[in-house]
This record gives sequence, C-alpha cells and structure tokens, in this order.
Amino acid sequence: MKMQKRVLIGIAGCLLLAILVGCGGQAATPTQQKARVWRVALVLPGSISDQGYNAAAYNGLMRIRDRFGAEVAFSEAVPIAEFEETFRDYSEQGYDIVIGHGYEFGEPIQKVAPQYPKTTYWCINCDVSGPNYTSLLHQNQEGSYAVGYLAALMSKTGKVAGVAGFQFPVIVQQMEGFKLGARAARPDIEVTVTYIGTFDDIARAKEATLALISAGNDVIFHIADAAGIGVIEACKERKVYAIGFAWDQNVLAPETVLTSTIIDFEKMMEEAMEATVKGEFTMEIHRYGLSTGVVRLADFHGLVPEDIAARVNQVVQDIIAGRIQVPLISEPTP
Repeated sequence: MKMQKRVLIGIAGCLLLAILVGCGGQAATPTQQKARVWRVALVLPGSISDQGYNAAAYNGLMRIRDRFGAEVAFSEAVPIAEFEETFRDYSEQGYDIVIGHGYEFGEPIQKVAPQYPKTTYWCINCDVSGPNYTSLLHQNQEGSYAVGYLAALMSKTGKVAGVAGFQFPVIVQQMEGFKLGARAARPDIEVTVTYIGTFDDIARAKEATLALISAGNDVIFHIADAAGIGVIEACKERKVYAIGFAWDQNVLAPETVLTSTIIDFEKMMEEAMEATVKGEFTMEIHRYGLSTGVVRLADFHGLVPEDIAARVNQVVQDIIAGRIQVPLISEPTP
C-alpha cells in the first residue's frame, strides 16, 4: 500500500513536472502552456439593434471575443429593476468581468461588487470606482461642443435644439457642451434642449422633435439611444438637419444627418481588456476625450460647406491642444 502511494505521488509529480519543465527536462514553451480564457459579460439597458449606443457596446464585446479569445455573454433591454439580479447571475456563474453599459448601472454595481470580490465590474459612462469596480467614462462634452458649433453655423433660422433621454449628469454634460459650442459660434443663437424621459420610445422622440421643428429649430442633436431614430425620422420628414450620437448615423438618413459624435466603445473596451490581460488595468476612473480618439466626429458626408467644415475641425484641434477647455456642467442651464 505504501509503495502504491509513493508510485501515485511519483506519477502526479512527474505530470506536474512535465507541465512545468517537460519530462525531458526542457522548459515548456508559451504555446505548450494553456492560455487563460477570460469570461466577460455585458449588461445593456437597450437593444443591440438600436443602431447606436447599445449596438456599439455589443460590437465592443465582440471585439473582446475575437481579439482575446474571451468567452462572452450579454443581456439586452434589461429593466432597471433587474440590474442587480443580472449582475449577480453573471457573478455567480464565474464571469471575470461584468460590464454595465450606462450611467444608470453605477449604483447597482456599487451594491453588488462588494459581494463578489473575485469579479471585476466596469461601468461605462459612470464616475464610480472601488476595490473591484471602476468606470470607463467618455468626455463627450468635447465632441458635443464641436457639433454645437457646427449646428449654429449650419442653422438658417438661428435656432438649434437637442433631444436627450434622461437628465443623467453624463447626458446633461454633453447637452451643456452642445449649448456652449453653439453660443461660441453665434452668441445670438437660440438653443433648446428637451429631455424626453426615454431611451427606446421612438414615437415619443419623434413627436418631441416635430414640436421643436415647428418652433423653428432647424438643426437637432440627439442623445437618445434607440429613441434617437425617431429624432432622425422627424428631421428627414421635415427636411431639417440632424446630428447623430454614438456612431455614424448618416446611414439612417444620408441627406439629413450632418455628422455624429462618435463614442468608440469598441476601442474603449478593447483598450481596457488589453490592459487587463497584461495585468496593468487599475481601478481608477478611466477617462476618454477627443485626444484619445475614443471620442471624435464622424465624416461630414459632403453636407457641410468646406469653410464651415474647416472652422469646426479647427475647434476640434483647439480642444485637443487644450486651447479650448470644455467644462463639465452637470445641471441643466437656461
């Protein structure tokens, strides 16, 4: 019995040694070692078919899957009441990273994260951080300032508007940036912002936009996720200009959408994952502005006169160079 035990230990030891240095005494090569398979889950407040905000995050998850060989999962159109439960489910299943895509996920992550210290949580567009959770926060007030500048220069009526989902600080900051940019281009411009209380009600967004157009607004910027489709539809029908959000939405209405503020969630998520794989990711809040390339403007698609395009591009360069500082204003102003 003792001999059998020693043999078994010897076999186990040889197997372990074979893994570490090989039975022939040579060190195992990286290709012989089994690479870690990361498990990453994404929780979305809307649909991946929204052709904007949620679709962009889904594409980011697919990039993580394809580049890093990660095992991925996602839940879309999750109601607010189910945020915590969804985070817990993925955590219980052993996912290494669970991502909440939106400011509204900040509080649920802060509640759930301490219960699962082995799981890392990313909150996109939040400003929270802790021992095992942090935020990937775009600084799109810079991009919004630039499209506000564009909107004012393109307006014939002297009235431009914004349509936004909710008065979350990260959204208010962008709309206030839009106002500042418009007024920098034309101090006499009239800027109206409407918060519609939804990210997915296309009909409500369209109705609100039609009212703004009837009031004389002829360039309208949206931060409304899937509901933004209604904004663009209204602008197309009434032959005024729209400015898209999150990715290039000109494809939805080629003669209507002047440009869009791009938030490259794919690049943002890929960079965070790369740092994680290298063991370099930290729990500090990660911020991305125009200078990082994560925030940028889409092409003007030939809809913007060259002289105006040049002025807007100069504004972008001035922001990147620090000659223009766009403040963070988290409460709506007149």
